[in-house]
Amino acid sequence: MNHPFRPALRLSLCAVALAGLVACGSGATLPVEAGYGPKPSLPEPQSSLIPLVNIAPAVGWSKGARPTAAAGTAVAAFADGLDHPRWLCVLPDGGVLVAETNAPANPNEDHGLKARIAKRVMKRAGAGVPSADRIT
Repeated sequence: MNHPFRPALRLSLCAVALAGLVACGSGATLPVEAGYGPKPSLPEPQSSLIPLVNIAPAVGWSKGARPTAAAGTAVAAFADGLDHPRWLCVLPDGGVLVAETNAPANPNEDHGLKARIAKRVMKRAGAGVPSADRIT
C-alpha cells in the first residue's frame, strides 16, 4: 500500500541530493597574485558533474560615463553601436576592422535539456539574439 506522503518524500530527497551535488563546487585555492608574472602558478583543471560557470555580465558604459583610467592616461570610446564586437584588427594604414559576431547558429538549439540550458546561459550572457556576422 502506498503512503500518501511517499511521492513528496521522494521529491524532497531528490532536491536535497541535487543541492548536495551543486554544493560540491570548490573555490580558489591560490591567491590571485599567484597567476601573474613570467611563471604563473595555476591550479590543475577540475571537472564536475554539474559545471560551474561564472557569467560576466556585458554592460556598456552609461551615457557620458567612462572607466577609471590609470594615472597619466585617458579612456575614450573608440566606437559605439556595435553588435557583440569580438575581434579587432588594425590595418597597416591605421584602419581598424571589428568582427561583430554572436553565437553560431545551432540547428539543435531546441532539442534536448542540454541545448535548452545552453540557450538560457547564452541569453544570460547577452548572446541570446541573432548574430550580426559582419566585419565593420
